[in-house]
Parts: sequence; structure tokens; C-alpha cells
Amino acid sequence: MKILLIDYDTGTVSLGGDTHAYDLAKEWKKSGGKVLIAAADYSYLRQKNPEKPQIGKIEEQDGVPFLWIKSPAAADREKKILRGTLPFEKGLQRSMGLISDWKPDVVLLSSRHLLGSHGAAKIAKKLDIPFLFDVRRIYPEHLQEVLEYTPGHYLIRLFSHIQKMAYRKSQLVLSVYSKLDEHMTEMGIDSQKFTSVPQALAPSFFKEHKPPQRHIDFVRRYQGKGNFICLAGGKMEKDQGLDLLIEAAALAPRDILFILAGNGMYKPNLKREVKQKALSNVLFLDGVHPQQLIDLYQTADCLYVGIPPFRWHQYGADTTRILLAMSSGVPVICAAEIPENPVERAGCGKITPPQDPQSLMQSLEQLRALPLEERKSMGKRGNEYVNQNATISHQASSYWEALQAAVNQSKGEKTRS
Repeated sequence: MKILLIDYDTGTVSLGGDTHAYDLAKEWKKSGGKVLIAAADYSYLRQKNPEKPQIGKIEEQDGVPFLWIKSPAAADREKKILRGTLPFEKGLQRSMGLISDWKPDVVLLSSRHLLGSHGAAKIAKKLDIPFLFDVRRIYPEHLQEVLEYTPGHYLIRLFSHIQKMAYRKSQLVLSVYSKLDEHMTEMGIDSQKFTSVPQALAPSFFKEHKPPQRHIDFVRRYQGKGNFICLAGGKMEKDQGLDLLIEAAALAPRDILFILAGNGMYKPNLKREVKQKALSNVLFLDGVHPQQLIDLYQTADCLYVGIPPFRWHQYGADTTRILLAMSSGVPVICAAEIPENPVERAGCGKITPPQDPQSLMQSLEQLRALPLEERKSMGKRGNEYVNQNATISHQASSYWEALQAAVNQSKGEKTRS
């Protein structure tokens, strides 16, 4: 099976960034599949972009064939990234001959910003092959609740229209949002075409690396003084639920120590809040490389992950941060109201409401009261769950089955006609 995978922002091992499409391509290659990734030659998500990409030609990047589309530099806000829409769509159309010669069996659109939606649908229609849509953000809810655009903003209308178009034109809709069929129904789309795929941790999290020894020593020093360490790691942004953790810290006894390790635009706000509350049991550390997070997590007594109560979380949530914490083998306190929470399914921690610091504090007290061996067993269940259910090979297999079914159905319909 030959798959044309369109992902504007995709990264690779050497380029960094969001490697979702690249990781799937590597796994499908093991199954005998051939994958061509069409991507923008510039993405703000990558640590670096290809220096001299061959525009209009297929070239290999870290072992996977790429078709680079010339695109302007764009920031991460949707209003600015629209600069890349027209050039990317035109680039896909200009590449139609090359893509046709490559002879894909199926087109899969996997774009966080929906860039390439029209081009993907047109390519599939012209080549008479299935078009599948991998939903990685839910619009317009993402714009309204995360980026705080007003309901009447033109981007709300635009992104709603594009996503609805992709829902309608696709043969199958895939997503890690397990209840996305409810969103499709609300938009008047046949939800029977929806297939849920499992979440997975990127292989890059498990590459060989140097442990963050300075951070590890810092945590162990305070642990050695008899403190129970609750650690939160990763980017410090408003949608990480860290305000709740600080509210809980104000209720906690002095020997429960909260360590926040990370950088981000929201970090000054959190530091200001800690200072205003005069909290001595909240400490901040600089961020570490994502590959080093598991090393740091393993030094703590428990971990905290917050998922804000956005309305679109009723359809599911990206649980990568939860799974990464679980993979460390340490109990997790997850402040979230989402369907199919992996912490609950694995029995590896506590679930608390996302706006209740008192409940969070009670969960911390309950974990601290457990014998050490019981906490270790709890954490081990989380690690085992990730190894069994959240590997890239497990996820890629689910995508592969859906792609293969779509291709077989299409070929069967052509034979009958």
C-alpha cells in the first residue's frame, strides 16, 4: 500500500518538532508500506528546517521520502499561519503530476492547522482514491477556548468551514479523540465514518540521552530532608492546570513539597502567584529536554498533570502528557474530566476535578499515606499500561488497518462497477 501523508508541520529525528507523521511512516515501512510525506519546508514547530530542500522533487529525509512544499515563515497563532495556506495549497496542486506518477493508493491528511485540506481532497478525487482525515485539533472549540477568539471572529467561521468540509469529503475520519463521533453528529456529519485510534508516545522520548543530573540532585536533596515530592514537568502554559496545583499547595502541610520544572510564557504568572501567597513549599526549576523528563519524574513521590475543563474535552483529549508521566512508573494525580482517562484505566494514581484544590490536596494526602511498596505497585501499573497500549507500533497498526480497509473498499467498489 502506498500512502500520501499530508502534514504541513511534520518534523523528523534530525529536524525535531512534531514527529507524528514521520513516526507513523517509519512504522508503516516495517509493514511493507510505502509513504510519501508532503510537508511545508518551513514550520515554527521544528527546531530547524531543511537547509536546501528540493522543491518539486521527492527527496529522502531521515529515511522517509518527503515532498517539500515552498511555504513562508509563519508564527504559531492561527491568524499568522494562514499566510502559509495559499502557497501550500498551490504547491500541492503544482505537484499533482509528480504525485500522480508516484501512484498513491490513499491520501491521509494529518494537519493540526488543517492546512492542505482542499489539496488533499482534490488529489484524492482526481486520482480516484480514498481520502482519510486524521483530526488532531477540534475546531472551532480550540480557537475559542485555548486562544480565546470571540465567537464572531472570522477565523472561527473559517476553521469551522474547513473542518466540516474535511469531515464531509473524507471516506474515513480518524482521531485519538475517542468521542469525536459526537462532534461530527453535532455538525451534521455521518458519524459512522469515524474510527478511534489509540494515543501513543513518540519514540523520541525514549532515545539515549544524558540524564538531567543537576535537577535530579536537587529533588533528591529535598527528598532526603523528609519531604514528600509532588512534581509537575513540561511547558508552563495557561492550559497546563498549574494554577490549581498552587492553590492546593496553599492548603498543604509544609512537608509536601511542590516542584514545577519547565519554562514557558506562563511561568512568571505562576511565580507571581506563589510570591503573593507567600508559599515556601513551591519551588521552580528550569525546563529539561523532553527526553529527560522521565528521568526527572522518576525521582518524585508522585506526579501532577492538569487538563483544563475545556468544552471540547467532552470529545476526548490529547493525553500525551499523562502517558509520559505514567511511563515513569510513578503514581500520577490527574486533574481532569475527560473520557477514557488512562490513569483511571490503568489504576496508577488519583483522578481529581480540574477546579477543586481541596480534592487535589486530599488525593495527595491519600498517596502519601500509602506504604512505599504500594505506591511503587501503583506506578508500575502505569508503566505497564503505556508499554501495552501506547507505543507507536500499536498506534501505527490501528491507522494501518483503517487505511487498508479504506483501500480495499475502494478497490471492491471499482471492481463491482
